[in-house]
Amino acid sequence: PEIWAIENREIQKSIYKSYADAGSGIIYTCTFGANQLKLQQYGRDDVENINRTLAEMAKEAAGSKALVAGDIGPCGHFISPFGDIDFDDAVKMFKRQVQGLLDGGADLFVIETQMDIQEARAALIAVKEITDAFTIVTMTYEPDGRTLNGTTPEAALVTLQSLGADAAGCNCSTGPEEMLNLVKRLKG
Repeated sequence: PEIWAIENREIQKSIYKSYADAGSGIIYTCTFGANQLKLQQYGRDDVENINRTLAEMAKEAAGSKALVAGDIGPCGHFISPFGDIDFDDAVKMFKRQVQGLLDGGADLFVIETQMDIQEARAALIAVKEITDAFTIVTMTYEPDGRTLNGTTPEAALVTLQSLGADAAGCNCSTGPEEMLNLVKRLKG
């Protein structure tokens, strides 16, 4: 989607603008998969440039109507010890994305749809080592109320808050009704 958005700038800018015109206070950059590992699958390594360009497009389209959130999704691999990506390498990878989004004018960051607390930690550290911008982190949970690696919402909340997350929550889990219970647990 990120490459398509750059190749179809006017269409993507019209999408951003439509959200801002409809009253959205925050619009997300089209950068959910614009990290090094995902982009390499398509023969691209210009991570900073792709993120900068998409953030600039969002800023231009939003004007003064909405803030622009740099959107950071999962890299598609588990972080060590559960996976093949070293934690420090994951932080460096996310820093490339964060820097591009900042250079493009992102006002805040959303690290979303994280299934692994290690990856969420790496992305959050990447943001906080570069900027003090407001940062939201959302995890996704299985029907048993835990992430794929077994992290509870309460443990994720404590971990993310201790690393500087300004807001934490859940998304893309089992559905709205089941997520209500997760939100109650997080609020608890």
